[in-house]
Amino acid sequence: MTQLRLAVRNLLRAPRRTLLTMSAVIAGVGVFILGKGFVNGLSENIIVAAIEDTVGHVMARPADYPIQFGRHPVDALLEIPPGARALLDREAAAWTERTYFAPIAASGSDSLRAVGIGYDPVRDPEVFSRKHWKLQGRMPEPEAHEVTVSPRVARLLSLEVGSSLILQVRTHRGAMNALEVRVSGILNTQNSALDLFGIFVPQQLTRELLATDLASHLHVHLRAREQAAAFASALRPQLGAAASVVTYLEESADLLALQEVRRRALDLIMVILMALAAFGIANTILMAAYERVREIGTLRALGMTESGVLRLFMLEGALVGVVGSLLGAAWGSALTGYWARNPIDFSRSLEQTGQSASVSVLVYTYPSVSVAVVSIVVGIGVALVASIFPARVASRMTPADAVRAT
Repeated sequence: MTQLRLAVRNLLRAPRRTLLTMSAVIAGVGVFILGKGFVNGLSENIIVAAIEDTVGHVMARPADYPIQFGRHPVDALLEIPPGARALLDREAAAWTERTYFAPIAASGSDSLRAVGIGYDPVRDPEVFSRKHWKLQGRMPEPEAHEVTVSPRVARLLSLEVGSSLILQVRTHRGAMNALEVRVSGILNTQNSALDLFGIFVPQQLTRELLATDLASHLHVHLRAREQAAAFASALRPQLGAAASVVTYLEESADLLALQEVRRRALDLIMVILMALAAFGIANTILMAAYERVREIGTLRALGMTESGVLRLFMLEGALVGVVGSLLGAAWGSALTGYWARNPIDFSRSLEQTGQSASVSVLVYTYPSVSVAVVSIVVGIGVALVASIFPARVASRMTPADAVRAT
């Protein structure tokens, strides 16, 4: 207890220096916890967006279908044979077909290349979540010539609920077709890829536009995401070589790989910050040792051993690590917890840049007790290791050194 009081008193002798040293630990631990929360949250966001918005647990499309979102040919579509339908009805919780196509949308003198999402009004809500959708107006009537448009499309074409719109497309057989439709609603799905130039078109109207009953994509919702790989393996032989079957993880592989790069970059930042903290702690304790030569000599003369002095200075470093790590964990965890309940909305920035990705624009952080614990342990460990050298220097000082220092 005496050594603890001495250690606290010695750190309070130079509060600015102690606080500056401690701030590196506070920053390192806090930034790591917050950064991990964001990276883990983005990874989960990618997975959830794939399952709930664009893929489902398993997705099938024509084998030669282009991967790039925005390129949606309709000359080669997906046929679902009876065996595949039987498997879907037996094993899947729900399944639906979607047809993605690229119509020219025109209103007055304005026009643009849109992304049409042909959907089944009955089956689609059973596969894809609508909990984050923001709808002004209503969804189209299944048999009517009605569509919903994204806010961006509505703004660029000066559309509002009730406006008329011309959709011009190339049919499944290559002929040109055009229909006048009415905007029943302005729909923000909170998914940047769907909202950039998205127009939701009911299945019956899609078939009329494209002159075919075939769809471009099959989306499957299972009872648990862990079943995806096994179900995909069972579905592939049923659809044959003409179809490509992927799970939500396979479809999101590129985005998840980017998240792994971010994780490694964050680990590197943590190493740099902890290295700075270690240098600061070592420098602080070493300076304190040379400033306190007379005090150390007096303690040695009064009977304190080398190991006692070593423990005293190690304790000072440990205190910096403990207090700094706890404060860093406190602010990092507080912000991570806040953004876990209040997601950050990136819709405006994505809309301004014109970029899109098949992820939700609402990004939640992902708190983790294990990350916080590891960060605290690392912060304290770095402080202890950084204290070893200056503590050894201090422990080797003798009463004679104190005399020479006077």
